[in-house]
Amino acid sequence: MNKYYINLGRSGKLRHWKLNILFFLLAFMLVGCQSDESVTFQDQNFEDAIRTELDQAEGDLMKSKISGITELDLEEEEIEDLSGIEVFDSLEKINLKHNQIVDVSPLRELNNIEYINLVGNNIDKKQYQRLNFLWKDGVKVITMEEADGPGGFLWKVQNRDTTVYMLGTIHAGPKDFYPMHEKIENAYDEADIVMPEIDITSSSLQSEITKLYMELGTYQDGTSIEDHISDDLYAELSEVFEEYNLPSEMEVYRPWLLSNIVDSLTLQEAGYMYGVDDYFLTKAKEDDKEVEPLETAEEQLSLFADTSEAYQNELLKSSLHNLDTYEEDMLELFSFYSKGDEEALLNYLEPEYETNSDDELQEEDQAFMEKLNDDRNVGMAEQIENHLEEDDGHTYFVIVGTAHLVMEPSVISILEESGYDIEKVH
Repeated sequence: MNKYYINLGRSGKLRHWKLNILFFLLAFMLVGCQSDESVTFQDQNFEDAIRTELDQAEGDLMKSKISGITELDLEEEEIEDLSGIEVFDSLEKINLKHNQIVDVSPLRELNNIEYINLVGNNIDKKQYQRLNFLWKDGVKVITMEEADGPGGFLWKVQNRDTTVYMLGTIHAGPKDFYPMHEKIENAYDEADIVMPEIDITSSSLQSEITKLYMELGTYQDGTSIEDHISDDLYAELSEVFEEYNLPSEMEVYRPWLLSNIVDSLTLQEAGYMYGVDDYFLTKAKEDDKEVEPLETAEEQLSLFADTSEAYQNELLKSSLHNLDTYEEDMLELFSFYSKGDEEALLNYLEPEYETNSDDELQEEDQAFMEKLNDDRNVGMAEQIENHLEEDDGHTYFVIVGTAHLVMEPSVISILEESGYDIEKVH
């Protein structure tokens, strides 16, 4: 399921206060005298922007005048270096859109920060990892250009009193995807029933998947992964086991399952565990909306388990060899999704084969993609059409990986062939 994703207080301690009071009092007095000290910034553009905000073109910038500021608008000020920003100890919101910031680490010193807009800056893989510390502390960090939430892909089909919204999702993402575009959020609000691929919020799902992993994802003949892959590939896998401190019991996992685990670990480390499906299913649970899954976990996992060992080895090899670029690839996908760029997404998803690629593996890959996309799209479209024909007067909110709605034969085109008019809402 993880291979295809078209799915900031301080504590202190008083020690021997009565014995050291004479020493402390002088220190406190000195701090008091220095509390109105002047401050400077390494980046002249940063300082000039602060002076503009304070309407102070000349003279020393005093800490006492800065420390009480709660909001800053520093858009398009050509700022590169944020060093010194920690003096804004009351800052809650800051707009840093369209600067040239390459190091976001100074932002972690803002103890009261709640909102940061970093759209249009030079945020690379390492900086995204640093932003994860802010996201974990509940700070709203915006990194992608979108006036009203990320773009996404939303369609609508109606039959008399029944309405079906179909949202193309991405199964992993950064926290700043949410809330989504108003049109998408409104479609969810209208819905009586949410229809995901599977219900990942189900209380029984985790135990079901654990059982399936044992049945479909492990060797049952006493062998381990070392017996089924090359020495070089096993050496690469062993490094990952050691780096992530994975239990030795995973040695009996088959290649397809290890491949998905490696990808999941990369996403988890980068903080990209906020999938669109998870977002809306969590909302549905809080709002007590009915959830009607389109598929089962077994159906999805079997797609991988039923492939040949040679094909599974290629999946594992790909995951291990692409560890260094996997996050960058995900960022590119996030960009396509955020902009709602269907053409770019389709070009990215189109498989490429090397001229010297193994013919049998290429044929199996094509067959796998047919099962992964084409066959499942037919099944999804049939269930949607059943609700439309039943015309129960409900509004449905279908949330499936975007590929199912844009790659032919798509759910959209199958419904159109059945005579339904599909409206692109967003």
